[in-house]
Amino acid sequence: MEKKKINKRIILDLDLCIGCQSCVAACALGYHEQANVMLGRIGEIAILPLHCRHCEKPACVEACPTEALQKDEYGFVHRSNLLCIGCHSCVFACPFGVISIDLMKHVTAKCDLCIDRVLNEKIPRCVATCTSGALSFEEITEASAEEVWIGGRISSRAIIRRM
Repeated sequence: MEKKKINKRIILDLDLCIGCQSCVAACALGYHEQANVMLGRIGEIAILPLHCRHCEKPACVEACPTEALQKDEYGFVHRSNLLCIGCHSCVFACPFGVISIDLMKHVTAKCDLCIDRVLNEKIPRCVATCTSGALSFEEITEASAEEVWIGGRISSRAIIRRM
């Protein structure tokens, strides 16, 4: 079976997001109580989910001294929990601020777009449980690849403060 790159991303419609955090709950349930979705706050206006972008050239992968973060043949950036030493290099390297520090488990939480589901032609857990329909999992087209999307450090502040 030929492995081909998954050319999709999670899109958030700010007009539909009600800040219910059902996406975070679904993620935590799927990952043994460790949510891999960051929450961002836009002043006092809104709290919204921030997802890993699975960048073409991910800075987090370059910054990881133990090679715990890798980009696979499908285009997903994922973390090996056994190799992660919790140094937080990836947290500081991520240009979108969407990798969080999970102090309880001494590893860094990171969204993998629910690769187990996506490879079986399902949508990520957060998208599947979004009560307001604000999250969608859409194909990246030539036109949409040129569009600028807001990120954690551009328009919002992460609820978890960095060290």
